[in-house]
Amino acid sequence: MIRYLIALYFLLTVQFGIAQSIKLSGQVKDSLSNSPIPYASIGLLDIDNKVIDGMMTDSLGAFRFSNIKKGKYKINVKFIGYKQIHRSIEIKDQKKIHIGTLLLAAAGQNLQEVTIIANTATQKHSSDRQAYMASQYKNATGGTALDIVKNLPSASVDASGHISMRGNTGVIVLINGKPSFLDPATILNQIAANDVTEVEYITSPTAQFDPDGKGGIINLKTKKSTVAGFSWLVNLQAGLPSIDDYNNREPQKRFGGDIGFQYNKKKLALNAAANYLRNDNAGFREGDVNTVIGDRQTFFPSKGERSFDKYNFGIRLNGTYDLSDKHAVSLGILASRKFQDRLADIYYNNRTIHPSTGEEIARTDYFNSNLQNKQGEFYMFDFNYEYKINTANSLQMGVIYEYAHIYGSTKNGNIERDVDTVQWTHNKYKNPLHGLRLSLQHTWKSDHQELSTGYQLRNDNQKGSFDYYASQNGSSNQQLVPEFTGKLTATNRVHAIFTQYNQQFLATQLSLGLRYEYYQRDLYLLHNNQKYPYAIHQLYPTFNLMHDLGSGWSWKVAASRRVQRNNNFELNPIPEREHSETLEQGDPELLPEFTVNTETGLIKKLKTGSVFLNGYYQHTKNPIQRVNSVYADTILHRVFTNADYASRYGADIGGEIRLISWLKLNGGLNVYHYKISGQVLNNQDTRTNQDWVYSINAGIQADFLKNWSTGLQINYLSEKPTVQGMDSRFIVPNFNLSKAFWKGALTAQLQWQFIELGDWGVNEQRITTYSHDFYTTTNYIYEKNIVLLNLSFNMHKLNKLFKLPKSEFGEKEF
Repeated sequence: MIRYLIALYFLLTVQFGIAQSIKLSGQVKDSLSNSPIPYASIGLLDIDNKVIDGMMTDSLGAFRFSNIKKGKYKINVKFIGYKQIHRSIEIKDQKKIHIGTLLLAAAGQNLQEVTIIANTATQKHSSDRQAYMASQYKNATGGTALDIVKNLPSASVDASGHISMRGNTGVIVLINGKPSFLDPATILNQIAANDVTEVEYITSPTAQFDPDGKGGIINLKTKKSTVAGFSWLVNLQAGLPSIDDYNNREPQKRFGGDIGFQYNKKKLALNAAANYLRNDNAGFREGDVNTVIGDRQTFFPSKGERSFDKYNFGIRLNGTYDLSDKHAVSLGILASRKFQDRLADIYYNNRTIHPSTGEEIARTDYFNSNLQNKQGEFYMFDFNYEYKINTANSLQMGVIYEYAHIYGSTKNGNIERDVDTVQWTHNKYKNPLHGLRLSLQHTWKSDHQELSTGYQLRNDNQKGSFDYYASQNGSSNQQLVPEFTGKLTATNRVHAIFTQYNQQFLATQLSLGLRYEYYQRDLYLLHNNQKYPYAIHQLYPTFNLMHDLGSGWSWKVAASRRVQRNNNFELNPIPEREHSETLEQGDPELLPEFTVNTETGLIKKLKTGSVFLNGYYQHTKNPIQRVNSVYADTILHRVFTNADYASRYGADIGGEIRLISWLKLNGGLNVYHYKISGQVLNNQDTRTNQDWVYSINAGIQADFLKNWSTGLQINYLSEKPTVQGMDSRFIVPNFNLSKAFWKGALTAQLQWQFIELGDWGVNEQRITTYSHDFYTTTNYIYEKNIVLLNLSFNMHKLNKLFKLPKSEFGEKEF
């Protein structure tokens, strides 16, 4: 341990006091979006085309050369998916030369007078991440950021909406680089898909990032202003009536809209968006369960409605202001609300026998009505300040505060003969969360080097109040049940110190990082005065390397250590009757998962796209599993526990290619072998399950006739083993058809989601678990063949097109 601390201290204290003077500098940006291009290759050549020096741009697309002699030079800039550019320059007696911004055009971009026909590169690759333009996933229009993410080559989303990257459910979501304390699905559902420009999948995060999330990090980049003045976008969505609603109790409602604006003038840039989405879903479920207690076996098959009424809305505001050449501030605000009712009206046919003789003991039929409500309000505020000390040194300070008011209830009634209520329960809860993040970072930059050192604090506190009421005769006269009632507080605190070093060579970028963390977790049960403390010191090293092999080929290799911390839901030991046949409970002594990730990959730039191939290996200690055991003859006890270890090795391959001028393909295949092993609950025998798993995300988009386009996107997830059983495959095909009007000022789109023209089992998934004393399998069937209509208005183009009147004299006087 001492040698690691000494190494960390050395990295933290080595700051270069005197930076070499910068002779030549500039920045590389995308010619269409005006966004910086990190890790672009910069070559400095003499008049004989001999390489004098070279490097890669930093995270802001900037580059700097120094100690350059007088003479004439040529700068060569290239990046995967873009055309190379050359710029000639002559150095005389100047001490510093800033050549400004170099704009890279996407491969296939042609200029004819003032007409631009652009094929923007929709996928980019660097040493630690893969970036995907959101515009290529047309089926996500009008939806949320989750509808974009599930199309990424390494992603998969199951029937419950749980997202996995390379098979890992542990994923951290950032919004414009800012983290949140909420779970990935909640955050992704708060952001409108139309507000997202790019999604980055960071497979091997560097030391500046939290090591949380064994599956890596997803960073959403929202729309920002690239032109002076105001720019408005408005989108509207409406759904047609359900084709098959499974005779659900209520009709489904689907409609929504979002509006966004960008403003950019001189030193000020503002971006804001507001969205509302109502997206109900019909559904059905079929289950088959049996339990064994001694010489008593009970079967309780079931079937019935399982539908969702849900909506969410929110607003987002971001602003940046340059106080001076040295000082800049930025401010971000996010406020949203989420609501969901899940109705499960299930019919049970219970039968109990003596398994030794087959003799039937009892038989009964009953109806279970179960309404689960989840809702909450979410607020996030972030502030950043940057001070550029000089051309080489800068300081950054950041504050993020987050508040979430989460609450809900579960109403559960068992009714025999449609009239006799034999049991009625009502579970209510409140679970507010307060979170705070502080960061302070110093960055030093030289010609080919960058050293960042900083401190980060993360602190969140959640107070839970859980009340459980029950009645044996009707829904009145309910009494509080102490066994399932309680209050708790959970506090998580992380102190982190990190150092990140980046070295840029002619064709190679090298990154080394080390992060030290002290993590403290305190769980306190107020109703019985029980405390569950946990604390640990850990080091998290990172390594990333990317090398340009020439001829459009690049090679990368990366390694990192990460952690998956336990959320408060997994730790909460207060039991909850989510529905008739399960009792759910967390474990306050759960251990975090620790994962080692290694990967290597090749990227090939093509004239009309790019392809990539990555191989990876992951080993996880203490993998968290949700397992079942028998609680009563018709109730399974569902709890969280740690297995011993899990391993995963596999590969993902994907890319994009424009076959002809109007036809484009994108896709990815992820294949891995997964093995999990460990003792489950109180069983003495070690249980091991393993299998090959794969997922496919593929799409085709065609631009035909004039202003027409159509596409098909398919998401497929194969069977997946768990420590107690198997999750079945899950397939979702979506179709879109678009027509642009008025020179792109208005776009109309038809979406056909969850296409099923036969009996493919689209949008349904079977979950199966078993042990020596129980077997349970449930098929969750969600609505198919959903048809939506979307209208998108570009107000800036509409104003120009219709030449709307504006005040001349009044504005002048104002």
